[in-house]
Amino acid sequence: MTKKILNIITACVVLLFISSLSFATSPSITNGLSWLTANQNSDGSFGITETSLLDTTNVLDSLKLLQPTSTSYLTGVTWLSSQSVTSTDFLARQIMSLSSAGVGITSDLTNLIANKNTDNGWGGDLSSTSMIIDTTLALDALNAVNYSNQATISNALLYLVTNQNSDGGWGFYAGDDSNVYMTAMVLQ
Repeated sequence: MTKKILNIITACVVLLFISSLSFATSPSITNGLSWLTANQNSDGSFGITETSLLDTTNVLDSLKLLQPTSTSYLTGVTWLSSQSVTSTDFLARQIMSLSSAGVGITSDLTNLIANKNTDNGWGGDLSSTSMIIDTTLALDALNAVNYSNQATISNALLYLVTNQNSDGGWGFYAGDDSNVYMTAMVLQ
């Protein structure tokens, strides 16, 4: 029995190694990474000015998995850490990307918590009505940093459950028709 378990574990490790090796050398992945690197802005960000924070966090999340020591990744992290944002959406995304890069996010986390509304949800910013999408992103960020205040997390989850539609799904805000995107975001 012990030898059989050892053989199964060994086979799984070998398969994992082989599959990760083939994934890392895929021409499509290599070409995509080359394109991203070639299209990085001179300041370290990605995308156009209006969407550079969102674009940069998305690219950094990919580079973290595929090229975490590349100059492109490190330059992007440096740019992202220098950005001052106030919206819940951008704060949450910034926290997730920077925390996975090992960058301190204490002030960003403080700002995110300050954006929480009295109904225990988050809106777009400090004075906005709570929305499902912003609350979900805030919870994702809190999860990414292993936030320890369980009351804050439980109350935010209660906000989401309270605003679940009768069909079992969620929309972007309370009362909005359910859609696949938001329902998947909440359930992840």
